[in-house]
Amino acid sequence: MLKDKKIPCLVLTISSLLSACGGGSPASPTTTTKVTPTPTAPTQPTTTPLSSAFPITVDVFGVSIRATSSTKMEKVLHAANVMAEYLDNDGNGIPDNQFVVDQMVSSGATLLMAPTESAFEEAAKDLEQLDAYQPLFGDETIPGNQGGRFDATLEEVLHLITHVGYSKVYPEIFGERAGTAIADAMDIARGGHFEVIPNRYPEGAWYTYDDQTCDYSCMVTEYTYWGLTSILGAQASRLEEIQNEWKLNTRNKVKDKDAKIFNILTNDTYQLAKILPIGQYKGFEIKIEGVEASENVDSSHEILQSVVAENPHYKIAYTDTSNVYMMSPDGTEMRLLANANPVAGYVSWSPNAQYVYFASAKGDEQSAWEGFRVNVETNQLTKLTNFGQDVRSLGVSPDDQYLAISVMSGNSNIGDNNENLTQFNTDLYIVEMAIAEEIWNSGETLSLADMNVLVSSPATDQFWYEEINWRPTLPTDGKEPILAYTQTWRYDEDDVSYTNVYTIRADGSEKTLLVENKDQPIWDFDGERISFLDMSYYDFETKSIRQWVVTEINEETAAPALSPDGDFMIFEVGDENRKAGLARASESADNQGVVLNGLNVYEPRWSPLPVELNTSSVQMVIGAKSVNACRAAADNDEQACLIINGESAEMNGVIGSNIVKTVNQLLSEHPQVNTIILNQVPGSMDDISNLEAARLIYDSGLTTALRSNSDIASGGVDFFLAGVKRQVAAGAKLGVHAWGYQDSEGNYKSASELPRNHPEHEMYIEFYKHINHTTPSEFYFYTIDAAPFDDIHYMTEDELNKWNMAR
Repeated sequence: MLKDKKIPCLVLTISSLLSACGGGSPASPTTTTKVTPTPTAPTQPTTTPLSSAFPITVDVFGVSIRATSSTKMEKVLHAANVMAEYLDNDGNGIPDNQFVVDQMVSSGATLLMAPTESAFEEAAKDLEQLDAYQPLFGDETIPGNQGGRFDATLEEVLHLITHVGYSKVYPEIFGERAGTAIADAMDIARGGHFEVIPNRYPEGAWYTYDDQTCDYSCMVTEYTYWGLTSILGAQASRLEEIQNEWKLNTRNKVKDKDAKIFNILTNDTYQLAKILPIGQYKGFEIKIEGVEASENVDSSHEILQSVVAENPHYKIAYTDTSNVYMMSPDGTEMRLLANANPVAGYVSWSPNAQYVYFASAKGDEQSAWEGFRVNVETNQLTKLTNFGQDVRSLGVSPDDQYLAISVMSGNSNIGDNNENLTQFNTDLYIVEMAIAEEIWNSGETLSLADMNVLVSSPATDQFWYEEINWRPTLPTDGKEPILAYTQTWRYDEDDVSYTNVYTIRADGSEKTLLVENKDQPIWDFDGERISFLDMSYYDFETKSIRQWVVTEINEETAAPALSPDGDFMIFEVGDENRKAGLARASESADNQGVVLNGLNVYEPRWSPLPVELNTSSVQMVIGAKSVNACRAAADNDEQACLIINGESAEMNGVIGSNIVKTVNQLLSEHPQVNTIILNQVPGSMDDISNLEAARLIYDSGLTTALRSNSDIASGGVDFFLAGVKRQVAAGAKLGVHAWGYQDSEGNYKSASELPRNHPEHEMYIEFYKHINHTTPSEFYFYTIDAAPFDDIHYMTEDELNKWNMAR
């Protein structure tokens, strides 16, 4: 790890927790190379209870993560997801190496979390210091590397796994002492065997860690971390930052320069991670326990118990301003839905509770806020808009017929725009969901040209129409659904701005001023009340404004959202670092509320229906063990696989001999699928099987599609061409070249060197005829002439049009 992020071994309460950070002399060398797993005898866990100092707990395959009550739960959840991804990298719910997990559990391996290093020292000061404890601080836990900072979770969790697990199960390979396989590799990387840090490393050394508090065993731990995370891609953009310690920051550099560690860490015997953890584990739902131990929250609190009992399986979606989460209304069963760094907001649900919609400036520094949605079952994230202007709120009508979006007239992330929002205005747009879904399914995003204006005014009026919220009940008079929104004049100018709440129908009719000097309208489930930011609400029966009351909470409360049964409300607490509060929906002067501490919660919104996740559904994958494994198939040169998502299937990987079986399974087990989206398909290893499977696709009438980030080549292009309908999003890459063969002397040559009438060409030309290509022979010879077998030519826009790649 980098010195500026390292857990300093000079600090006694931290340094002696893991011996990898120092302590103990290296064991004597050994020449044994046995790799059979041999778990050591269990180390007895500490007899000192951790519950008082680290009451928050998460269990990952029996390995404990413990945190102080002041640690943000989002950070704890992220660490747990990263650990689960390291231990179950294919996401099938089963540890990849059970021996290692068993060793960690028997040794009492525990990740200990606190907000900062000083907070950790205070919490851990009375703990017995064990070799099986590893600290991780909240201020170095950075989901998604937001703000350009590296996420130390990748390091500290891996330290725990390799130090307590692998080094004990495979002592001759991963043992953190001189003479083991990995230590021998490290000696080469350092330019020699050094028991202590040398004054200067030899010329040509690529592992040059120089922390004097890190002894030989610690050096092995760090070396393993650098090697594996570089192979997995975590260090690819960090060379300038890390080269004083580690110079092989990419997979290829490690493979070419340090073959010994590369061969160890990629050896399937040990089942180390092949895909970099990102904190979105899919194998099962990770739950945080012990929230009740927070000094201000008791899970036995009557309100928390009642709200869950009376609204079973309903969930709360919210943001912490940078990510999107879902939880139960009592703050338990948290789940990260989407990494939306650097900023996110304006959460809403689809009427069937399948998706959470939100806006985010996800992307580069000058990205505008765009619309997104995430599937709560699979965590599949879809970008919905590409306006280049800020989305200020969005929501789908209760009949799933319309999407309304508030769009600002500029991008707040350019220059100092965010400091002068009064120069902008916003308009309300609307689009039919059928049109939007067709665009998204084609891999495209909505543009403003696809939308219709619902509410607008001249820019000079400086009106903002935003904070949209659909009435959840449909009209009984056959009219269009009703939308509530806020109209603000001169947004962000406190001395002159004012806000009013209006309602309007989806067709633009019956625009009505509901109340003045209110904002952020949120309907109740019956469509009979609308609550506002200031904890008041409008009662449609009495046509009056009433006021909710909450006591026992000393901070500001705002933006209440009523529960499905109408008896409770969840709301924001505080201004900076907001939390969630719960109380009964009451105007009583003694209506006690309760705060869910440890959670940063902005815009909590109830799901419109109960959400009962079927974790097995995320395993709807053909040809791979998991969604994660399938998405990485191309990078790992593994055979093509399919991820089923409703009526579409996403394809990744190299097309091989299994493709006919994979396609037949798709057709028989998932007849609802009508579109195959080719994502990363770099080619084929078996052209005969590829063309046979492609014929099945054509004969079954399926559509093939390319997203804007799709990258397909060679046999992948042939497979794509089999679509009865073909969609090509702007930005998609299609690569063509000649297939190769060996001549009688063993030389590799390109198909273009064969005579035009050679029989080997016929198989491909006949395939193009079968799929009804307009110019089968011409197109085939174009592809083999475009580039030799050992090169690739990416088709230009003119070529895509000329050869009718979309149809």
